[in-house]
Amino acid sequence: MARARALLTAMAVTSLLMSADLGQCGPVFERVMKSGTIRLGLPYNRVPQGFLKPTGEWVGFEVDLGTEMAKHMNLKLEAVKVNDKTWPTLLAEGRIDAALCRIRHTRSVEGEYDLSVAYFFDSLYALIPKGGLKTISDFKGHKVAAVQGSSAEKTAMRLLKESGDDSAEKNVISYPDRPSCFMALGREKVSAWVDTGTVLLEYASRSPGRFELMPVSQSVEEIAAAMPQDDSAWRDLINFAIQDMAADGSLKKIYDQWFGPETPYPFPSRRSIEIWSE
Repeated sequence: MARARALLTAMAVTSLLMSADLGQCGPVFERVMKSGTIRLGLPYNRVPQGFLKPTGEWVGFEVDLGTEMAKHMNLKLEAVKVNDKTWPTLLAEGRIDAALCRIRHTRSVEGEYDLSVAYFFDSLYALIPKGGLKTISDFKGHKVAAVQGSSAEKTAMRLLKESGDDSAEKNVISYPDRPSCFMALGREKVSAWVDTGTVLLEYASRSPGRFELMPVSQSVEEIAAAMPQDDSAWRDLINFAIQDMAADGSLKKIYDQWFGPETPYPFPSRRSIEIWSE
């Protein structure tokens, strides 16, 4: 079934290429189609999205996702190492065709770039010592860290108030940045740290087996691929690849490899990938 779906994907892509008038398509689509190569910006310093092992091997969820996307589009992959700060510049300068780098679908990002359908769903969690707090009510009387001015700070306040903590305002400890939050948690100055799940997974990986995640919010943050604006044919090709990977099971296979229950980074998916009808 998966092989048949992959064949249909390749046929659909081939049909799109044959029918497209490159003179009417955007510059990225035109360049990719002529070269047969997709230049994807992929993270190299974000565990487990993309990182370098001690051996120098470049691995990670978004690295594997980008590799499989190129296969589904029948294109050769040119992987380019990026991080949170460099991918916007590389994309703006035309040095990459798209970026997969834990990019959240927000209004500010949407105003600068085109974004694909979501391929990952994040949310706010609390990072806690393993075997520690079990339920929301257990947070009563405990100090909770959050980055100052972040949405996580408000969630930490709500969390403590829901636990019945009359000193919630006093017990939310705001820090200027994430390393400070993690240091406070490690030194037991706080009992929990509230932030987005993928960020907490990354920090927890620095002390394997010591921490675990607890969901503290029902809201979902979409993670998507970023592309230059106003190139609809290119955006469609990216979207079709992601949706076809969801349909044929290849995306789930990659997800389970990195975020399944038996992995070092267990992270149940919060939502299903959007798949458009034919």
